[in-house]
Amino acid sequence: MALIFSAGISVYSVMQPQIEEMTTSGLKVALENKVKLIENQIAHSVANTKALSTRIFLTQSLEKIYSDESNDEGITGLIKSVDKILTTHFMGIKIHDVEENLILSSGINSTSPDLAVELDTDPDIHTVLLWDGQFIVRNSIQLLDEKNNPIARITTEEAMFDLTRIFKEAILIGKTGDFLLCAPVKDNDLEMDCFLRGFNGNQFKRMQRIMHNKPLPIHFALAGQSGIKFTQDYRQTDVVAAHSPVAYGLGAVLKIDEKELYSHLTQQTKTIALYLGFLVLIGMAIVYWLTVPLIQKSIKSRNTSLKAHKELIEAKNEAEEISSELTAYLDAIGKLALISITDDQGSIIQVNEKFCEISGYSQKELIGQDHRILNSRTHPKSFFMEMWETITKGQTWHQEICNRNKSGGLYWVDSTIVPLVNTSGKIDHYLSVRVDITARKQKDLDLSERLKESNCLHTVRNYLEQDLSVEKTCQSILNCLTLALQFPEMAVAMIKLADKKFTTAPYQDNLLNTISAKIIANGEICGLLQVSYIQDLPFALPYEQNLIATVAHDLSRWYERTEAEKRIIEMATHDALTGLPNRHLLQDRIEQALVHDTRSQKQMAVLFIDLDHFKTINDSLGHDIGDLLLKAVAERLLICVRNEDTVARQGGDEFIVVLNSITESLDAAKVAQKILDSLLRPYYIHKNELHIGGSIGIAVFPNDGANAETLLKNSDVAMYHAKENGRNNYQFFTDELNKSAHERHTLGLDLRYALERNELVLYYQPVMDMPNHQLYSVEALLRWRHPEHKLIAPDKFINLAEETGLIIPIGEWVLKTVCAQIKSWQEQGYIVPKVAINLSARQFRDKELINNISRILSETGVEAKYIALEITESMLIDNIERVVETLNCLNAMGIQISIDDFGTGYSSLSYLKRFPIHTLKIDRSFVRDIVTDKNDRTIVATIIAMAHSLEMDVIAEGIETEEQLNLLMAQKCNHYQGYYFSKPVPVSEIERALLKPIPPTSKIRVIHSAK
Repeated sequence: MALIFSAGISVYSVMQPQIEEMTTSGLKVALENKVKLIENQIAHSVANTKALSTRIFLTQSLEKIYSDESNDEGITGLIKSVDKILTTHFMGIKIHDVEENLILSSGINSTSPDLAVELDTDPDIHTVLLWDGQFIVRNSIQLLDEKNNPIARITTEEAMFDLTRIFKEAILIGKTGDFLLCAPVKDNDLEMDCFLRGFNGNQFKRMQRIMHNKPLPIHFALAGQSGIKFTQDYRQTDVVAAHSPVAYGLGAVLKIDEKELYSHLTQQTKTIALYLGFLVLIGMAIVYWLTVPLIQKSIKSRNTSLKAHKELIEAKNEAEEISSELTAYLDAIGKLALISITDDQGSIIQVNEKFCEISGYSQKELIGQDHRILNSRTHPKSFFMEMWETITKGQTWHQEICNRNKSGGLYWVDSTIVPLVNTSGKIDHYLSVRVDITARKQKDLDLSERLKESNCLHTVRNYLEQDLSVEKTCQSILNCLTLALQFPEMAVAMIKLADKKFTTAPYQDNLLNTISAKIIANGEICGLLQVSYIQDLPFALPYEQNLIATVAHDLSRWYERTEAEKRIIEMATHDALTGLPNRHLLQDRIEQALVHDTRSQKQMAVLFIDLDHFKTINDSLGHDIGDLLLKAVAERLLICVRNEDTVARQGGDEFIVVLNSITESLDAAKVAQKILDSLLRPYYIHKNELHIGGSIGIAVFPNDGANAETLLKNSDVAMYHAKENGRNNYQFFTDELNKSAHERHTLGLDLRYALERNELVLYYQPVMDMPNHQLYSVEALLRWRHPEHKLIAPDKFINLAEETGLIIPIGEWVLKTVCAQIKSWQEQGYIVPKVAINLSARQFRDKELINNISRILSETGVEAKYIALEITESMLIDNIERVVETLNCLNAMGIQISIDDFGTGYSSLSYLKRFPIHTLKIDRSFVRDIVTDKNDRTIVATIIAMAHSLEMDVIAEGIETEEQLNLLMAQKCNHYQGYYFSKPVPVSEIERALLKPIPPTSKIRVIHSAK
């Protein structure tokens, strides 16, 4: 009976803390959920308002409102924008100007809330939580213009439906459940404003945080503490309260009366007492029923115990005999094998001397330990799980294991584990017999590693030879490399290349067991190859450093080659100054857009933009300022168009914009006006405030042309019409604008008679050798002495000659004139330099080119070695076989071939090797900024190095300063040309630079006088 009564008391004592624990745990979890809900609701509202403040259309509409001209348009746009926003998150929006005058109020805005508290949010935004029939979050934030100056203030109100539901609909814990959400009163640490959700309804009032010198639970929440308290609330009622801080300076409490907490336990006490009485009666009956059989069994048990004692003595003797035999067996094999015995939990209870010798541990250090002390972390967990699964079933397990000795070295053993069972058939020991196979295993591993390294290098080099992206190449190499390491399942790797980083999946920084090799391209460190083990294996990785170093070296050479090809392609397809597509890439973009828009039945527009008065700025402030201005213009143009549109630099101060897939011509007009407005904003460059405008011509596909050439030509015509209409405007191409082509047609007619009237003349510009300023060669440059327009440069009429076909007879005249001049110099006794002549694309494609050159050389009696022909890169990429045939014929004649303006077109290196090219002429656009622009300096160095590797000479054009000359000489450029030495001059002036051979008698006199 005493036992049963004690059990009843124990049940009661156990139930009381369990009920308390369940209730407090429920309160805590419920409060945490509500706190998270409140924080998420407020954070979401603040984020919505911040996102709204960054919308550019609001600031644009406000700027129009402040503008007298666009006031109505700005208000209309603002109303439409706000009405659209109200359909998303907010219930009301107000906008005030910087002087707090109301500009716009839309939606439903609260006027006189029952209670409002300020929340602690970011300094940039002011947030208030208020109650007006429901919970509302009001956010107020400044709107900033492009210069980050305040332009207005926007106030949003967003309904907190989930928070309102807590106070209106949510069922609290218990009948006396109560929920408080409070905020401290500013400048008063003793008061707070609270939202109360109780069983009797909602209340909103200001309360004291400490009553009767005792802090309320909400006081702890506002102080940033969370937990459970058995205390009194503001009603002075004993409660169990869960309290927690809420973000933004709020605190929350969820509580229940303590009386309700213990009411369930009191009701169950009566029931427990009734059952206890019933159990007492039953217990008395059971005790009587059990007593008599127990007495009888005790007598029988004594006899059984005597018999069992006898059997136990016999079993002990038998076990001692077996143990003696087992010990003898172990001693026999202990001299060769590592033997250990563990209990059924794996703890070592006995080891032999061989085990201690190989492992490096003493018996004292091993006894009581398990075999994890030898774990090398080479095998996965599944390896040992399979082992335990086998031996616990009573089966023998046999595998090769890699262990680690006390000094950290690895050794391999052939291990056999045998379960030992006792007389009752249960496993109580495990016998482990291990044979040291380290020597054999190491030999096998070395052979395997060498084979894996060889296969890895073959695979890596195969990846590097493929035309893959940088990311795919690096990722493939990493995967291949980790598989080649000694422990691939634990290996991770990383390649850092330029500003990109590639890793295998489980990679992490700052691993201790790491080896690495630098990736070096063009003599500079540009990356790092690193491999690591995620577990501590300091004895493994150093042996694989050679493999890592070899792969890093291969990566270096591949990256160096890839970057060189990228630079050449970039040079060929993009403008060197602005980085925009150049004319060649622009043509390709337009053709692609034409195909797409023809298929989709869309229109396309080409905008030809010429900057107004750019030459004035360039001449007055210098080319450096002019170049920076062109870069700034390029940036503004990119901002004015979509990502799918193209902005290209035509040359000089001319830009082309291609608008893809427009709906109507007016779309192009809108973009053109946007560009004009953007260009008019002042530019601030090196403390100079610059102002510039633009004239834009627009040609629209398909009405104004069906191909790239026509659209570009017509947009150019329209641009000149815009200039004639006062500049800083845009004009569409129309048929009337074709009349302006009449002047160009007239110039073409005049060009036809230029040869007959002897109006063409050749100027010569010297090409020098350094450092002794010797004349190496001269370049013949064509000029036109027009009777009305005076001296005309070739860029004004060569294209016209190309289009009309006059370039063929003009080219013959140039060659004849040069040959005649060479003959004249020879007759006068001058040492005649090589003369370079420019070939146009149409001349180069002329089938009679070889015959005409051969005929003229024969007629004039001039040797081909005095002639060098200059062609452009673009001539080399069309009909490669024909180009190779033509160049080989010219080379066979003894004429040298130069590539002019190298770097501005596109030449595949594989093709360049096939051509008999003798000289590369670096374009002046790269030489111009070589002193100040590191990129141009790198490009020039790359071209010179590449040319020398292909056994070609290099001529640098456009040299104007001594600094440019010195840098080029440092790069071992072969020859130099530019205004620094001489402008193109008439034949009479170039003869001053020619030398005459010293007569033999003069040489004798010089030698004699020297003696």
